[in-house]
Amino acid sequence: MIPDEIINQILDKADIAEIVSGYIPLKRAGRNFRANCPFHHEKTPSFMVSPDKQIFHCFGCGVGGNVFGFVMKYERLEFPEAVELVANKVGVEIPKWQGADNTDRSEAVNIHSANEAAVQFYHYTLLKTDDAKEAVSYLKKRGIKEETIQKLKLGYAPAEWDSFLKFAKKKGFDLKMLERAGLALPKREGGFYDRFRHRVIFPIHNNKGKVVGFGARVLDETLPKYVNSPDTPVYNKGSNLYGLNLSGEQIRQKDLAIIVEGYLDFLTPFQSGVSNIVASLGTALTTEQIRLLKRFTKNITMVFDPDAAGESASLRGLDLAVSEGLNVKVVTLPAGFDPDKFVREEGVEKFLKHIDSALDFFDYKFKLLKARHKGIDVNSKARIAGEMLVTIAKVPNSIARSEYIKRLAVNLDVDLQALWDEIKKIKPDQQACLPTEAKLNICTEAAKAGLHSAEKMLLGLALDEPAGFVNEIRRHISQNPTGCGNDFNVLLEAVCDFWNKHKTVNIAKLINSLGNESHSKAMLDAYAAVQEIPDKNKCFKDCIKNLKQTEVKEKMKSLQHQIKIAQETETSEDSLRKLLNEYSSLMKQKVEV
Repeated sequence: MIPDEIINQILDKADIAEIVSGYIPLKRAGRNFRANCPFHHEKTPSFMVSPDKQIFHCFGCGVGGNVFGFVMKYERLEFPEAVELVANKVGVEIPKWQGADNTDRSEAVNIHSANEAAVQFYHYTLLKTDDAKEAVSYLKKRGIKEETIQKLKLGYAPAEWDSFLKFAKKKGFDLKMLERAGLALPKREGGFYDRFRHRVIFPIHNNKGKVVGFGARVLDETLPKYVNSPDTPVYNKGSNLYGLNLSGEQIRQKDLAIIVEGYLDFLTPFQSGVSNIVASLGTALTTEQIRLLKRFTKNITMVFDPDAAGESASLRGLDLAVSEGLNVKVVTLPAGFDPDKFVREEGVEKFLKHIDSALDFFDYKFKLLKARHKGIDVNSKARIAGEMLVTIAKVPNSIARSEYIKRLAVNLDVDLQALWDEIKKIKPDQQACLPTEAKLNICTEAAKAGLHSAEKMLLGLALDEPAGFVNEIRRHISQNPTGCGNDFNVLLEAVCDFWNKHKTVNIAKLINSLGNESHSKAMLDAYAAVQEIPDKNKCFKDCIKNLKQTEVKEKMKSLQHQIKIAQETETSEDSLRKLLNEYSSLMKQKVEV
């Protein structure tokens, strides 16, 4: 959507060290800067920023990229949004996109504008008008402080049928568009009326801070207790988490997300200092919400109501979270308490003690099932085992899965092999069968791209000092065309092309032009691999020698196969002698190399 020349212009103006330092403190380390990586926990700094190459790379977790890549990962933005943010920082104007999806894009912008106007209207009505006395009294009764009201922009929708619509009309909003935004409802006889009336308003922000919808609660106990925004082009209840825009950074820093059910269950602990908390906007977590949280942490603690509905929600949520590879714990509050009431009556310290003593998913579910299926007879054990194995089968890591099965065998006092036989009958869903991130991280990006170590080092040398190594590496490859893998040739060719055009290699621009995430990461991995090498000339010679040895070994292996076939098929003595002489010659080359 954004022209390449504009992207390059932004990259030319952006100083990655300056922009990254706006997010995390950097310390000079020779030509580069270092810091503790913001994307994983570490005590020794392994996060590098290179002003010369305009890239960043972490030697600990392997993440890397240009300034857009950093902003995307840190701010959790899509590429166009990251480009726009960096463009604003460096003063580059991006031309308005005109394309096939312009109508959809404009509608989303209009809905966001309408939502912002609604927030202003409801918030002003709550704080500045006499109509909201009952709502103010309700919030005070629930212990919600004024600073919390201000921070979360809580509001009040007046009881009249068209209070907001009158305000929106004056602001120039189209009524049909307000209906699509979920703020207005159509009348049978024609026209529209306000969706939210005589209710406390809770604006819902996405993780980027934009208002996408609203929750509205009655001021007494009449039903329905809540009226929520419908699905719109910018809002889906199952894809958002209430409060994540405020708590996301703390969730990442503490490496834990506390998940509660509703707005007040979030608000009361949050204003009491529980900063790593979100609400699920309902009773059960969805896969989309879990994947959203995975951007911030792999550890979650669920605190749902201690009733039948809350227990069911906990069980459904932990199954989904386990299948996504998260570490799941569950808190069971005393009967009659939800997080809101517990913090108000018992205090936040006791609430946090419950969080600290949360049960892992195995212990929580086993305890629940043991209470539900009373007795220790064979049928009870079979039912408990069957329900436990459904969840255990969703654990992606085979070692962890094996340990949970052993624990279950001990807890039920049943034969371990019998449990293995039973779990084989259970088919985990597709997501549960995907490899875990831990398994994927065993391989570097260079390995994923099909590079072995010598190729990776040569590519890194070409990127680090192109003037000294590009032509030498290319000359070797042209003389020994079978000596390197295809991925290496593709990546080296990209470096050479860039060098030929610009007489320099700007890695930030180069990886932007590749259009292949695996290749981009392989380049960054290769560049990072040579940063700590003191004698790069010796490294170059060693890599060339290694590639020659690899080439000779491959040829010898091929000849061995041909000789074997020749001997088995009684090929002529001349042909066999020729193969043996060639093999002998390669043996000498191997020694010389």
